[in-house]
Amino acid sequence: MFGLRKNVSLKDLTTFKVGGKADYFIEISQKRKLIQVLRWAKKKNLPFFILGNGSNVLFSDKGFKGLVIKIKNKKIRKTKKTLIAGAGILLPELSNIFLKNGWVGLEWANGIPGTLGGAIYGNAGAFGEEIKNIIKNVKTIDINSLKEKKYNREGCQFVYRESGFKEKKEIIWEAELITKKGNKKELKKKAEEFIKYKIGKGLFKYPSAGSVFKNIKIDETPFSKFFKKNFVFINGKKVEVKAGKVSAGFFIEQCGLKGKKIGGAMISDFHANIIVNFDKAKAEEILFLIDLCKEKVYKKFKIQLKEEIIVINT
Repeated sequence: MFGLRKNVSLKDLTTFKVGGKADYFIEISQKRKLIQVLRWAKKKNLPFFILGNGSNVLFSDKGFKGLVIKIKNKKIRKTKKTLIAGAGILLPELSNIFLKNGWVGLEWANGIPGTLGGAIYGNAGAFGEEIKNIIKNVKTIDINSLKEKKYNREGCQFVYRESGFKEKKEIIWEAELITKKGNKKELKKKAEEFIKYKIGKGLFKYPSAGSVFKNIKIDETPFSKFFKKNFVFINGKKVEVKAGKVSAGFFIEQCGLKGKKIGGAMISDFHANIIVNFDKAKAEEILFLIDLCKEKVYKKFKIQLKEEIIVINT
C-alpha cells in the first residue's frame, strides 16, 4: 500500500521521545485513503492506533504490534461564523490563525504541541480554558461502518479531560469551530503571557507529555469539608482551588517525589505533575514513576490519581 512503512520508531512520533517500533505506520491526509487503510487493517486482523502529534501518549519499549495511523488532515475553510479545520492541524498553528483574526478561545493553546483531533478526544485545555468552548460540531469516521458521523457539542459529551469519543469506535476527522470576535491586541497579549509562563517554568526544557495526571476534583477528596471559595486546607496547608480542582502536582510534591529520578526519567523539579525524559529514558522508567506517584499519593491522602496521558502497552 502506498505510504505504508514497516518497523517505524515511535520515539520520533511522540513528545516523550520513548517507545519501541510500530510494525506498520502510515500518514493519512485524505478521507478516502483512511477508509482504504482501515479496510486493509481489518482484512489483516491488525490492531491499530490513531495518532495525532503524540503529545499525550506513552508507547511501550516493546513498540506497537500493529498499525499506527497518523492523522495529517490539516485542511481549513472559513464559513460565515465558523472555521472548519482538519483533525491533524497542530494547536499552535490553529491558535495563531485565531489570534491573527482576533477570534476568542485558543489563546491557551499556543505552545501546546498536540493536534485538534487529540485535543477534542481528551478535551484538552489550560489556564482554565478547554477546547470544548469553541466546538460547534465534530465529524468522525465510524471504524465499523466506515461511514461519516456528525456530533454537535452536546453530543461530544465533553467533561474535564474527557469526551465521548474515548468510548466510541470512531476516528475524529474534522471539527467546526466557533469564531467569535474579540480584542486582537488583548488576545495576543494573553497568549504571549501564557507562553512566557510556560517557558519560565521550564516546560520545554526536556521531552515530556505535559501533565501526566488529571487534576483532582475537590468534592471527590476527603478534604471537601475544608473547601472555601477558591482554596482548601489540606493537612494544615492552604491550597489554591481552580475550577473546583486541586493540582495533582500538589499531592505528588507533598509526598516528596518532586525531582525523583529513575534511569533517564524524572518527576520534574519545576512541576510535580510532569515527568520528563532528561537522559534517554525508557518507557518502563516513566511507568515506574507513574505507579510510584499513584501509590504514594493514595497511601498519604487516600486519593486515586488518574492518568491524563494515554499509555499504550500493546
